[in-house]
Amino acid sequence: MSATTHRRFAALLVVLAAAALAGCATTTRLDGQWSNPQFEAARITGKVLVVGLTRDETVRRLYEDDMAAQLTARGVSVVRSYEVMPAPLSAHSGAQMLAEARRIGAADILSSALVSRERVQRVYVEPTPTWWGWGYDGWYGHYWPYAMTTTEVRDYDRYVVGTSLTDVASGKIFWTARTVTESPDTIGREIKGFVKVVVDAMSRANLV
Repeated sequence: MSATTHRRFAALLVVLAAAALAGCATTTRLDGQWSNPQFEAARITGKVLVVGLTRDETVRRLYEDDMAAQLTARGVSVVRSYEVMPAPLSAHSGAQMLAEARRIGAADILSSALVSRERVQRVYVEPTPTWWGWGYDGWYGHYWPYAMTTTEVRDYDRYVVGTSLTDVASGKIFWTARTVTESPDTIGREIKGFVKVVVDAMSRANLV
């Protein structure tokens, strides 16, 4: 391989590494879940009231629409909270939600709420490429520009969300999950990924 080809190849590696770093996928992961032993393995059979507990009405409606779509696809009957409670939710909406759930004949309430938000700093270090079979002089002459280690510091938001499934008749929570979302891209895309993680967790818990 000629010196020019080596330089182009090394430059391509640097570009690809930078592109991979910049294009890191948005992630939502399940951090933990709990099931009430009294309701363990109780598959959802009745109507579910889906609630996005947030002051942001756009986020609330996007979440409830996506959750309703994914649960409906699994055969669950769903009512979105904004359909029966169109006014913005508040910290005092809990009693009203329970009353509305009973009024529409919902058996369960599935609600998600932001638990915490923090600013996180992460350091990425791109390792120096090593070219076997080259002497020091050859490496120095052709690859010194690429031998400098690249370090990048990124700040991003981390969101912790709690999701609960509550039995309307007793008012008791019988399943909860905690999810962590890092470096969200766009709200619409992230909500879809978040909902899928939650519904998949519910499926593994034999709830849907």
